[in-house]
Amino acid sequence: MADSSRTGGAFGKIYALLRPVAKRVIFRSVSPGPATRWLYSGLFHADYFTRELYEWARRSLVATPVFLSQCARHGTDITVEQLPYVSGPCRIELGSRIRFAGKLNIIAGKDVPTLTLGDGVFVGHMTTFAVARRISVGDFVGIGERCYIADTEGHSHYAPNRPIWEVPPSADDVAEVVIEDNVQISHDCKILKGVRIGARAVIGAGSVVRTSIPPDAVVMGNPARVVKRMTPGE
Repeated sequence: MADSSRTGGAFGKIYALLRPVAKRVIFRSVSPGPATRWLYSGLFHADYFTRELYEWARRSLVATPVFLSQCARHGTDITVEQLPYVSGPCRIELGSRIRFAGKLNIIAGKDVPTLTLGDGVFVGHMTTFAVARRISVGDFVGIGERCYIADTEGHSHYAPNRPIWEVPPSADDVAEVVIEDNVQISHDCKILKGVRIGARAVIGAGSVVRTSIPPDAVVMGNPARVVKRMTPGE
């Protein structure tokens, strides 16, 4: 039977000798020269066009038509980059010239609530609409990525001895959300139930909006507070 200590010592010496050589090989890259630059340039463009063709096919032939088939009403020139996640029945009404960047989540209640988006709306990646009654978004609204917009607090807060998923929100837990025209909402914002955001308002990144916002206001913070009032020139 071989001496394990001697075997381990031999392997240790070999590893110590090969390790610097292996590191140089692993972290060494090929640099294109005059004779091969055309080849690597061609590979770059082939990768680019292949990727763009795949994204076009996923967007135009799958995600957009499949999502629009589930909408009660929609306009034209709508682009959906990835197939949205829709949980529960929801009446979805879309205007025209809308862009959904990345993944969209729509969490709907049991009573077929309504989600309405106007013309010229942009919705960023991983934005979630939690709709129990109605959320209305006006024309030319921009919504940054990872925003959460909800007209409900989710589930009833008082239901002893019952799992939370079996307890629907009560009437007091639901209040319509309205976002008026030309509002700009930065990334990672939360718009909570009963909020009305006035036209042309700007919501700063990471804000939590718990109360209604007047038109032409710039707000930020948690809870969001008005930090500036814009003039028509701005």
